[in-house]
Amino acid sequence: MSRIRKSVTPFVFSVVLLVFALPLHAVEPSVSVSARGTVSVKPDIAGLQIRLVSTARTAEQATALTAKKYRSVQQALRNSGVSAGDAVTHSYTVRQEWEWNNTSRKRVFKGYAATHVLKVTVRKLDNTGRVIDAAVQAGADGIPVIGFSSSGYKEKRRDALADAVRNARKDAEAMASAAGMSLGVLQEMHSGAAPVYPVRDMMRSMGEKAVAASVPTEISPGEQDISVTVNCTWSLAGK
Repeated sequence: MSRIRKSVTPFVFSVVLLVFALPLHAVEPSVSVSARGTVSVKPDIAGLQIRLVSTARTAEQATALTAKKYRSVQQALRNSGVSAGDAVTHSYTVRQEWEWNNTSRKRVFKGYAATHVLKVTVRKLDNTGRVIDAAVQAGADGIPVIGFSSSGYKEKRRDALADAVRNARKDAEAMASAAGMSLGVLQEMHSGAAPVYPVRDMMRSMGEKAVAASVPTEISPGEQDISVTVNCTWSLAGK
């Protein structure tokens, strides 16, 4: 028996992949600059805290004594030209008072302390010393914080922003010139985070117990700096 052998010729298909080279777009050169602007301002508003503290054997007695001081100090503030809306509660606490006894090696209960802290705004800066003296004479136990601000803060901050942008452009022009290019159009601009507003001449811990003096208190705040930061980006063009 003869056998018939069939041969199968394979067909090879060639697949040609055509790769088209797309032109790459050149990145437009640009320069980004961060700059700061600063202006000085003379404060015209004072803000202070007035501390009222009373201790007693019971919490009820301590709070009653502090309440009496509060009414006396508030009346003194009215007489000094501070409105009720500018003398508000900042914090109020009632806590137990304990003292360590070296003999018994134990803590001994001493009573309660009621503390009322007022936040006071003095809108006539020249009146600040008078307000402090009046509060002390009325029974205030301390002035832990005093600081200063300006009623023209918003306008001065805008001046600082304009100064920052001018500084940013000068820096960008210097960089572009050094690279043999010139500034093009402004592409992006935004201000930084919260502005830096340092307060000078802030006095803390003026005494745990303020004592009325025969000589009037004088307050002399210095100037304040308002600083802001801007970030700007310009395109660059050939000269």
